[in-house]
Amino acid sequence: MSSELIHRNQTRDQSENQITDSSSPSFRQNSPPTRSRNMLNRATFLLIGIAISTFYFHFLPSRSISPSQHHHHHHHDSSVIETEVTLPTRRVLLEDHGTSREEERKARVPLAIGLKSKRQKRVLVTGGAGFVGSHLVDRLIERGDNVIVIDNYFTGRKENVIHHIGNPNFELIRHDVVEPILLEVDQIYHLACPASPVTPVYATKIIYITNVVGTLNMLGLAKRVGARFLLTSTSEVYGDPLQHPQAETYWGNVNPIGVRSCYDEGKRVAETLAMDYHRGAGIEVRIARIFNTYGPRMCLDDGRVVSNFVAQVNLCHIFP
Repeated sequence: MSSELIHRNQTRDQSENQITDSSSPSFRQNSPPTRSRNMLNRATFLLIGIAISTFYFHFLPSRSISPSQHHHHHHHDSSVIETEVTLPTRRVLLEDHGTSREEERKARVPLAIGLKSKRQKRVLVTGGAGFVGSHLVDRLIERGDNVIVIDNYFTGRKENVIHHIGNPNFELIRHDVVEPILLEVDQIYHLACPASPVTPVYATKIIYITNVVGTLNMLGLAKRVGARFLLTSTSEVYGDPLQHPQAETYWGNVNPIGVRSCYDEGKRVAETLAMDYHRGAGIEVRIARIFNTYGPRMCLDDGRVVSNFVAQVNLCHIFP
């Protein structure tokens, strides 16, 4: 029993001596910590990686381009038109003699502003179901353009353009220009507005709004899509002229409070807006001051001189 206790005490003393020896300064100097060894190993591997990378990039030959690949790359660059400003509706077929016709038909790129082509134009005609507008639509369709007509049928009639229904180059939209609309077009012919004459008060309000708000909306559309703009005005902007015939530089002799002034002043405001957008936004603008017109599809009750004359002639034939 005593010998067993003595043996246990001797064993405990030996273990304590080993712990004391391992914590002594001489032991710390002979065995570095594990963290220091890890840092040393990382630095070694990092230096080896840098050496391998340097050898790879500086001593291995770069990949060379074969003559056939170089020719193909140059040929590909020459078939692409690069541009900074493009319009989404303007397209042109690439003419590349080295490709097949199928590839030429599929290779379509945006056409830059100012780059001319013989492609089909997209034309918007406001008031295209009216008297003058419907004849303009006939001419544009005959020319081969893609025509979009918007009309609210206040004075226009669907019968004036119904013969174009079914034509893939014609589209008719019932819409009032006093409400904004977004279309991708190249040209805008703005004809929408009831003709002047003596009308009830609610009609004069429509004339004002159409001339001002409607023209603003169409000019805004032209600015967004870069379209050319034509405004149809009237000879009545001259009022009661003192000069005959009237030159374009003549300012007129107007009465802003007359019975028909809603139409005259509305057109004058529309012209002012068009020129403001031309000077401020760079829109290409044309203004056509149309004088008395007559012909098929004209309204006999719009109060204009020729319309009244034709209506009276018809009444004379009916009631001699």
